[in-house]
Parts: sequence; C-alpha cells; structure tokens
Amino acid sequence: MNTYSHFLMTAALDKGLPRVPIVKKAFLLGSVAPDLPLWFLFTGSIIYYHFLRGWSWEEAFNYIFGELFFQNPVWIGMHNFLHAPIVLLLGIGLLWRSRRKIGSLQRWFFWFFVACLLHSVVDILTHATDGPLLFFPFNWTFRFPSPVSYWEPEYYGNEFSKFEHWLDLVLLIYLLIRPARKLFNRLVANFTNQSQIGTKR
Repeated sequence: MNTYSHFLMTAALDKGLPRVPIVKKAFLLGSVAPDLPLWFLFTGSIIYYHFLRGWSWEEAFNYIFGELFFQNPVWIGMHNFLHAPIVLLLGIGLLWRSRRKIGSLQRWFFWFFVACLLHSVVDILTHATDGPLLFFPFNWTFRFPSPVSYWEPEYYGNEFSKFEHWLDLVLLIYLLIRPARKLFNRLVANFTNQSQIGTKR
C-alpha cells in the first residue's frame, strides 16, 4: 500500500489501543521506515539518470523498477531489510523481555519493529509481483504471489486503489475528529469570553 496509508493505519491503531503502552514515536516511525530506503534510492536514481544522464522519465522509471528494484543487491538489501518478516520477528523476539522497561532504548525499538512488521504484513498481502521478500536474507528472490495488488490493474489494482482512498478518508476522520472538536470548543469558548468582555464594557 502507499506509505501514507501505512502511517494512517498505524496511527489509528495507536489511538484505538489507549491501554497498550505503545511508544508512539517509535510506532509511527516504524510505520513508514520500511519504505524510506526505497524513496531515497528512487530520488537519487532519478537525479542521476534523468537530470544528469539525460534519460527520459519513462526510461529512468522503467530501469529503476524493472531492473534495479529486482536485480541490484544494494537495492534489494536496503528495501527488504525492514520489510523482512524473519529479521523483524528476530528483533521482536530479542527485545520481548525488555518491552516493558519504561524509557529504555529496547522498548523503543520493540515498538519500532512491531510497526515495521505490521507494515510488511500489509505489503505482503497487497503486492502481487513486487512485494517484500518473504524469506530475506536467506532467499533473495521469493515473493508471496498475492492475488491482490494495490496498484497493478490485472490484480484488482484499480478497485483496491478506490478502497484504499476511502479507507484513508475514514482513518483521517477518525484521527482528526477529536482534535477538531477540541479546537471548535476552544474557539467557541474564546468567542464567548470576548463577547462577555465586550458586553461588560
């Protein structure tokens, strides 16, 4: 799914579990961290191939996601490290006993890895041909062939894209309704106070 959708889903999950002692900053960062290496690699490659070497946008894009994404070991390693279920489960397992230590770095990374794992599971289920490597770092080629893709039309990408955007809208409303209500009440209170002051004068 899109990176911002991962963020919204994780933020909604954090809000919906107030009794769970989640480290919010780690949890939210972990929701987008798996995608950050790809964004950096993509941006650098576009600058190099399009702006410096003069390739067309189409040539650069096709080379990046048709060749580098699937064949270049640096790209594969950087993109899949925080998408790898084995790596993330190992990290969670090693930090399990330390997850309750308030203020500890171990607790921070525990929730970071949990969010990364949630991100990875969603991506595994919503990528048909280009999802995370399921057994990385032991296998560098196998991807779960999901019947649904969040973007490929031949795998219900158009339908899923509509669903994703509606889901994002619902999540935004859920996340913003309370802050919006508080802001509205504050504005009403300020307006009321100003009106009372004006009346007294």
